[in-house]
Amino acid sequence: MTSTVKQGRTAIWLIVLAASGAGMYYWGRHTAAEAPAAPNAAAADTGAQTAAQRVGGAGASGPAASIPRYTTGAARPLPSVDTPLRLILPELQRRAANEPAAACRLAAEMEYCDSLRQRLAGAESGVDNFERQLERMPQDTPQQREQRKRMADSYQNMTDKLLTQSEHCADVPTLSAEQRAGYWRRAALAGHPAAMRHYASGNAFRQQQLLDSLPALATYRGEAESIARTAAMRGDARMLASLAYAYSPRRDSMRRNFLGQAVKSDPVESLSLFLQLLDSLPPTQPDAAPAGPRPGFGRSPSSQREMVEAQIRALTRDLPPDQANRARERASERAQSWSRAGVPRAPAAGGESGASDMTPFLLQGFVPDVQRQECDPT
Repeated sequence: MTSTVKQGRTAIWLIVLAASGAGMYYWGRHTAAEAPAAPNAAAADTGAQTAAQRVGGAGASGPAASIPRYTTGAARPLPSVDTPLRLILPELQRRAANEPAAACRLAAEMEYCDSLRQRLAGAESGVDNFERQLERMPQDTPQQREQRKRMADSYQNMTDKLLTQSEHCADVPTLSAEQRAGYWRRAALAGHPAAMRHYASGNAFRQQQLLDSLPALATYRGEAESIARTAAMRGDARMLASLAYAYSPRRDSMRRNFLGQAVKSDPVESLSLFLQLLDSLPPTQPDAAPAGPRPGFGRSPSSQREMVEAQIRALTRDLPPDQANRARERASERAQSWSRAGVPRAPAAGGESGASDMTPFLLQGFVPDVQRQECDPT
């Protein structure tokens, strides 16, 4: 079994090299002219000034104020997510210039491949430690030998799955963090719902690439609020939750996402959004099982409701009565003018977890990454 693991290690290393090196000549020739231009400081300043304009605490105006409502009627279908990326990359690059769904898909594909490369590198670096762990395991009894075999088989299965998934990204080089964020932004400003959520939440930026994304982050800071509010206004429950947490004065005791760092604290607006969010959640069933965390850091409907109710109680307790009443009035008015919040179910594909109405948002307003199939206009 040790030799099998070593064969897996060799295969992983070859895949990592192929994914990161092969195809670079092709990419260099075809992406320079087609990739979105990097945001500049002037654009960031303009976005910051316009996003800072607020009317009665009702939200920001700015670049996102004119975001068109995305319609799928005339949109062409995208290639299957099961097609190897190298075969559809030229088409996605070409279409991304004018089609929001293609820009979203291209960004999601490159994000997916980047994640696979990191996981492959982690598996490669962990093989030696795993082999040593196996060698130290006792094999005196049948039960011990069976346990050792199960561990080895489990690791091998994990390796095989990674190798299979990585075939999708073979011969496709990396895209810079700033270029990838540019594709997300392009699709978001064109009104693509999934791209708006991914970009406005800050998920388009990765912790390990922040210094490579500083110009794009400056632009993001000036327009994230208005894009997020537009998405929430159009019925995106995840953005409603993310904004509610971002505005909360309790956010300083939390781990803030990028949206929480881009907006100013506004307890009245936070309470108003939490009240709207609560109205969109299913009521607690009398015979429901005790609430608890779900796999993947999601939450069951009852525990989601309990979290939101806890935020509402805390904000109501800390606000003067007139401000709490103002928040309720604002939530009531928006119930008539905003689309009712909801989370559509996205089908799982390619080993990815589909977004579900059971997990509309994560703890403290963090939202799940958009999956590749969510970009499809159909």
